[in-house]
Parts: sequence; C-alpha cells; structure tokens
Amino acid sequence: MKILMLSWRSPGHPQGGGAEGLTQEILKRAVERGHEVTWFSAMWPGAEPVTQIDGVRIIREGVQWSVHLRAWRWLRTRRDDYDLIVDQINTIPFFTPFYVPAAKRRMYIFQTAREFWWRQTPGLFKLIAPIGYIAEPLYLRVYRRTRAITISASTRDELAGLGLRPAAIDIIPMANTFPPLAELVPKAGRLRVIVVGRLEPAKHVEEAIDAFAALQQRVPEAALDVVGNGAPAYREELEGRIARLGLANVTFHGRVEEGRKHELMAAAHVHVFCSHREGWGLTVTEAAALGTPSVGYDVPGVRDSIGDIRLLAPRGDAEAIATRIAGLHGDPEQYERVRREAWERTHDLSYEHTTDAFLEAIGA
Repeated sequence: MKILMLSWRSPGHPQGGGAEGLTQEILKRAVERGHEVTWFSAMWPGAEPVTQIDGVRIIREGVQWSVHLRAWRWLRTRRDDYDLIVDQINTIPFFTPFYVPAAKRRMYIFQTAREFWWRQTPGLFKLIAPIGYIAEPLYLRVYRRTRAITISASTRDELAGLGLRPAAIDIIPMANTFPPLAELVPKAGRLRVIVVGRLEPAKHVEEAIDAFAALQQRVPEAALDVVGNGAPAYREELEGRIARLGLANVTFHGRVEEGRKHELMAAAHVHVFCSHREGWGLTVTEAAALGTPSVGYDVPGVRDSIGDIRLLAPRGDAEAIATRIAGLHGDPEQYERVRREAWERTHDLSYEHTTDAFLEAIGA
C-alpha cells in the first residue's frame, strides 16, 4: 500500500515530541512490512526539504501556519498516487474531507486541543486564540464521516461527544522504544521527584514546581530534577518561581541523551506530570517501565497512561499532587505495590503491537 502522512511536524522538528516519535516508529515498521510511505510536513531553519529517514520519504514545505495550504497544493495533482492519506491533526487540521474521498482518508488525532490555544499561542498570535478555541468543535465536525485513529479512550470519548461515531474511532496502543526493566531494584537515597518533557506552558511545569514546594515543606530533603528544553522565556519564568519560593535541591538538566534521561528517571522515586490534557503521556509509560510511578491530574490522556486512581489529583491542585507523593513516601509497602503495578502494565506494550493496530485501522 502507498501511504501518505500529513502532519505539521516530522522527525527532528524543534517542537517535536511524543506524537512524532510514535508516528515515526509506526511508519518505519510499515516500510519494513513492504508499504511505501511518504510524510509531508513543515520546514524549519536548517531542515532538508526532501529527505529519507528509516525508509520513509519526507517532504517539507511551509511552516506551522502554512503547511496545511501547501499540502493541499502539493497533493491536488498527486492524490491518485496514494492508496491512503492520513490527516494528522495537531491543533490545525488539513481538512482532507474537502479534497480526499472518504475511502482514501483517515483522521489521526492524539488529543483535542482547545485549552492549548490559550497556553501555547505566542505573541500577537494570541489574538486568534479565541477563534481557535471556538473553532475546534466546529472543524472536527467536518470529519464526522471520516474514520479516526487515536491513542486513548479519553480522546475517543471526546471525539464522540463532538459528533464522530464511536464505532468509527479506532484506538491504537501506545508503546515504549525500550523494554521494561527485567526486574525492579530498590530505590536509594533521599526522595527524588522528576519532571520530564518540553518546557512549555501547555505542560504546566510551574504547577509541578508548586507541588514540589508543598512537598518540600513536608520532606525538606526532597530533590527535584527537571529534564527537557523549551522556550527560554518560560524557563526563566520557572527559575524565577523557584527563587521566589526559596526552593533548594532543584536541578535543571536541559535536554539530555536518551541513556541519561533513563538513568535520571530510574533514579527518581516519583515522576510528576502536571499537563491538563494529553493524548496519552509517553513519559508516564517510560517512567513506569523503569520502575518509577507517576502522579498527575485526573484529566484526559493522563488518567489513561497512569491508570491508577490512587495517583490522580484534581486538575490544577498542586497541593493534592504533593499529598499523593508524600503519602507514597510515608508508606514504603504501598509505594512498592504502586510502582510494581505501574511497571507490570508496561510489559505488553511494543511498537510491533502498535503498528499492527495502526495498519489494521487503515485497512493495510
């Protein structure tokens, strides 16, 4: 089968994250199974306009705000070259229902994104944030006759609430790029908390810092590791918050190699995930595979990836996050049960299973 993936970000994009990682893992396996795959996405400074990665042909044109129009212009004379076109929606859709027959298209969406318009839109573009917030439920209705692929029951339920047929929404499982630890080993040293991911407003890292502040009042020796890069202004905001709160034992590691990231995650006692909305939460699964449970909010995607009501707090309640971490720290037997159950949930996750489900969903 000849497959075209439309997505505004592709491997190597400075703003890339879990969505691009999952997509690349699936597409390279699709190539290995004999399919021909092209990925159309946006450019960024220094990127190659045409390249190939893991057998996937990648074409880049436009930028975040123009790639959708560029895709339509590029595809209108090439539509018949592909057996299936996958429209990946990350905030702004490609509107393929207007120019691709239903039998030849799929919608691929990790999460709905209404709140992101307020948190992520930079500078003067914030003036259009209200339009984006209002528009999402409207433009998703355009896809009511399009079969959809998503990664969690939470997103499926939200899409169904917006008018898509539940029976036409396929859920594919998430996976790790590495296997879980062969066996759990005891945690050593003082209580360590870790935050992993892009440092950007949508991830609400400032609430993780507030939670750590509340935790340190109860466990003064606790330490916090922050792993990941992001907008310099946001990092400065986070550092200023730490200084105002008078917090000690906080380390910003920046972006690190995968091996080092895994070392830090495995050394931590608890991973904190304060996002208000996700498709899933890949760092939750990564941490669990390394024997580190996650505490986060009871919100779409996060509840799916954590999978344990004992570790979920009301959205935006940093004090409740701290209470759950302190509770685990104060009850070693409970902590060991929680981390073992989280670790065991990762044993059946693999990209082979994810690719199987994706290819079944597109009829390949």
